[in-house]
Amino acid sequence: MNLNPAHYFIKRYHSPDLKPNELKRMLNLWFPFLMNRIQIISINEDFHEMQVCLKHSFWNRNPNKSVWGGSITSAIDPFFPVMMKQIVLRKGIHTEFYSKAVHVEFLQKVESHLYFHFKINDTEVMEAEEKLENGSKYESWHSADGVDAKGNICVHGRVQIYLRTR
Repeated sequence: MNLNPAHYFIKRYHSPDLKPNELKRMLNLWFPFLMNRIQIISINEDFHEMQVCLKHSFWNRNPNKSVWGGSITSAIDPFFPVMMKQIVLRKGIHTEFYSKAVHVEFLQKVESHLYFHFKINDTEVMEAEEKLENGSKYESWHSADGVDAKGNICVHGRVQIYLRTR
């Protein structure tokens, strides 16, 4: 009997019946997110929306008392591919996935918590399904803004996701 928690999490992560709360728990316990103070607040039941908070703290603050750009990029990078992978996995399509490119515009200093709302619409899902079912790869850009505690947009990020069938 193998009681390795890493094997269990990996098996659950690639399962089509993974629940949003399980994914939230797994990602919130992931060491790089813990160190960068990235917290998943909520995941929609169908994985089409996700709320993420990058907490401003001593651990991710630069000498100017604003959040490091690397922490901000880390908070934007992984979520669109993870969401799209889970959406198509629930439709029976097993994929390899990653962020192919990330473009981040820093609009102003981030001196408080930063909140991101990641959203994938049905049109994007249908396009991905169509390409993957035809044996092609899916590459597309998705955008999210980072909003501080005062409601100011401080960061605009774009992520190019890449999916292909296994």
